[in-house]
Amino acid sequence: MLKIIQNGKIQEIAALGDKSILAALQAAGLTGVHAPCGGNGTCKQCTAHITGRLLPVGGGEAIEAENEALLCCRWIPDGDVQVILPDTEKLDVLTAGAGNIRPCGEKLGVSVDIGTTTVASFLYDLSTGEQLAVDSGRNVQRAYGADVISRIQYSAGEGGLARLQTAIKDQLSVSIDKLCKAARRNRDEIELVSIAGNTVMAHLFDGLSPVGIGVAPFTPESLFGDHRPAAGLLDGLAPGAQIYICPALAGYVGGDITAGLLSSGAWQEDAACLFIDIGTNGEMGIGDKNGFLCCATAAGPAFEGAEIECGMGGAPGAINGVTLENGEIQFSVLGDVEAVGICGSGLIDALAVMLRCGIVEGNGRMIRPEEAEERYRARLQRGEDGGMRFYLTDKVYVSAADVRQLQLAKAAIRAGIETLLAQRGEKYADICNVLIAGGFGAYMDVKSACGIGLLPPALQKQTRHVGNSAGAGATLALDPQQQTLLQEITDKCDYLELSSSAMFMEKYIECMVFDEIEEVF
Repeated sequence: MLKIIQNGKIQEIAALGDKSILAALQAAGLTGVHAPCGGNGTCKQCTAHITGRLLPVGGGEAIEAENEALLCCRWIPDGDVQVILPDTEKLDVLTAGAGNIRPCGEKLGVSVDIGTTTVASFLYDLSTGEQLAVDSGRNVQRAYGADVISRIQYSAGEGGLARLQTAIKDQLSVSIDKLCKAARRNRDEIELVSIAGNTVMAHLFDGLSPVGIGVAPFTPESLFGDHRPAAGLLDGLAPGAQIYICPALAGYVGGDITAGLLSSGAWQEDAACLFIDIGTNGEMGIGDKNGFLCCATAAGPAFEGAEIECGMGGAPGAINGVTLENGEIQFSVLGDVEAVGICGSGLIDALAVMLRCGIVEGNGRMIRPEEAEERYRARLQRGEDGGMRFYLTDKVYVSAADVRQLQLAKAAIRAGIETLLAQRGEKYADICNVLIAGGFGAYMDVKSACGIGLLPPALQKQTRHVGNSAGAGATLALDPQQQTLLQEITDKCDYLELSSSAMFMEKYIECMVFDEIEEVF
């Protein structure tokens, strides 16, 4: 038996024979422990304080733990074990962008942006178009993996799909209750729920297997853009209530992107526009009022702070900004508390600063202390694995391995941009606007992003944030007329599969280097 303690509450769950503590937590539906790597022991984010007899995963001698900080995915309980999980952190979730809409119904409507990392929900009075309440939080499915690939893999296991669907259904149901309580309205007044999310998130909510999206030719079971009865998915709504899921274009370009094209106005541009949502997947499109060419790149979860040694989400204690002032390194921390980690926006800033200081070379190598300027030498230290680390505080650092993760991620995003431009026969000068969507993009410093080569420096002045465009698009789609328009926009989009593109692979290799920092700073 496992005694689980979190947020001041105690509950007991069953152990699973020779399965890890993490597997037992997941099977019990406890989503407060995060395992971005899917339980492979690489992200080191499922740490808990554990007491009891344990067996190591993979075999070995048992240990007697006494309130030791251990990875839940690496240990199997051998008898009764106590597990103290970290208290749930408060996450800063982007909700800006969804405003009032035109009257388009009689009762209430709820719009939802189901992101891989976060979920944002909005309650509307459809008779007036007024926004009544907003709720947001971490996507509880993150307990089963940080990115869509790890969740696809988890869904393929026995009971995996059902657990993932139940997790997001329960989360949305609780969110709806919170919205109604805040607005002093009733759940049974809701006649329509409109959902925008990437194609995998939409599959998991709808109970469809996303396994086909995970292997070539990456075929989804549905591209959505249709309605289904709310009963069985979200119960207790108005009689005959419907759920509308925004249309996807392909397995890795989903309804969050088509909704974003709608809400941002990108679909109305006369000249070429680059729309990009930077996250675990870099989904993007280049086009104008005549249509868009879209693609997706597997950037990985580094920009979300996952699989980074001191990485974390945008929660209190996260370094979210790093600057260089007269040669001195300065940083800001969310929540005005002591720094305990670093989030995605801070990572990009930190890498830009390290490139400016010569700490990281153009090929991505982090230099040794004796090679650095004297004032930076104390910040450079070797870790237990022998790799170099650059310390921002006495506890928070960026490692050479972290730089490599960021290097791979930025190369994937940039190569996607360059491939789309080449396919359309366009140059930087042809792009009138660059629209950055999503929660991570809203907090990302554009100058730093251009400095590390994530975005083209030539487009820095044309770049602006558009907030939670997926949530805003889902909100517009509460209106049947906007649903029709959204489908028309989707029908004008073409999809480019990058995994089989020789051009993309060439661009990817070219974009690995950091050679634009001096152009920006």
